[in-house]
Amino acid sequence: MRTYIRWAIVGVVGLGLAACGEGGGKSAAGSAEAFKVNGVWEGEFPDKTDPAATLKGKVTFSDNVYTYSWYKKLVGPDNAPVYDWTETARETGSVSFAPDYMEWTADSFGEAEYNDGTKTWSEVAMKSSKNDYAIQYKLDGNKLTLKEDINMDGDFDDVFQSPETLTYTKVN
Repeated sequence: MRTYIRWAIVGVVGLGLAACGEGGGKSAAGSAEAFKVNGVWEGEFPDKTDPAATLKGKVTFSDNVYTYSWYKKLVGPDNAPVYDWTETARETGSVSFAPDYMEWTADSFGEAEYNDGTKTWSEVAMKSSKNDYAIQYKLDGNKLTLKEDINMDGDFDDVFQSPETLTYTKVN
């Protein structure tokens, strides 16, 4: 009986070690590089709160880390820029990858404030954050489509301040 228990323990330990792989629990298979999405990606979309503004999202993947920045451009009535692409918000955190699916876990988020009097933006003030995002993705050459069901209604075609489905182009 003791021999059976010993072999059962050896089997369980062996399976556990095999599941961890050589990397001690985190293998390169779940990294941005392994899924060929490492680098910087940008996508533009209209600002639903201000028709004179355009928003741009820039997401950077490196290993198992992401940085997502939002930029805003505003043009005046004479079509002259009030301000050009300015970073208005940023989020950072860890990311894990699987085929066609990634999960973001935020650890910090920050926003900049616009001062109408001086017509300038403040620096992005970062604060601790804890948010998780389940995102479906499709990579097609230098195009990366991210789909996030923001309102959890089972589709990816709603538009809030930004659409639930957005295609980014690789910039480097």
